[in-house]
Amino acid sequence: MPDRLILAMDAAGDSCSVALGRASDAGLDVLASQKTEMKHGHAVALVPMIDKVMTQADRIFADLSAIAVGNGPGGFTGLRIALATARGLGLALEKPVLGVSNFQAAARQLPMDQRPLDGDILVMIDSRREEPYVARLDPDLLFKTAPRFMTLAEIASDLAAHPPSVITGDGTSLWQGVWPAGAGRHPAAADALGILALAADPAQRYSAKPDPLYLRPADVSAPKAP
Repeated sequence: MPDRLILAMDAAGDSCSVALGRASDAGLDVLASQKTEMKHGHAVALVPMIDKVMTQADRIFADLSAIAVGNGPGGFTGLRIALATARGLGLALEKPVLGVSNFQAAARQLPMDQRPLDGDILVMIDSRREEPYVARLDPDLLFKTAPRFMTLAEIASDLAAHPPSVITGDGTSLWQGVWPAGAGRHPAAADALGILALAADPAQRYSAKPDPLYLRPADVSAPKAP
């Protein structure tokens, strides 16, 4: 496979991040990256961050082979901003846009020596409510169960019935109950570096359409009567 220059971005969680890397048969070479923690302001931060990363790597947009973006779940505003930006760049440059799950990108942050050889990886993503988004992955970071929004009671039953080997994600603090004995817990959040690494997979196992994954309705209020 020829070398690919991939621009990755994510704004679905409590940070805004961009990374640029060259994927080749020898592996992935990260050329530049930027990340800023933020709960709001992704719309203002993302495009300047992209420009900084491209400048740091001394590359132009025409050099890109593909654009990768976290497709959620996460905050509605940040998720939409990142997807719209990635799609707009892909359309303007006539380059493919790859959607990468934030569940898999969070699990990708696990150090290799903390990844299970067998058993499940339970990923919990902060939903900005009392209950997290949840999915189970296998040791290759492929989905074993479909992502879903789970109540705390449902999580308790699931943990008791099917104890995972490792628990990760940025939503683990939402669970205040007892963790299964023997399960490693390693909180981690998805970001552009994780998305870049998954998008660089030669078999393209982690790339999908850049469509948003919404697991619950948006927090909106009905307009008040005049």
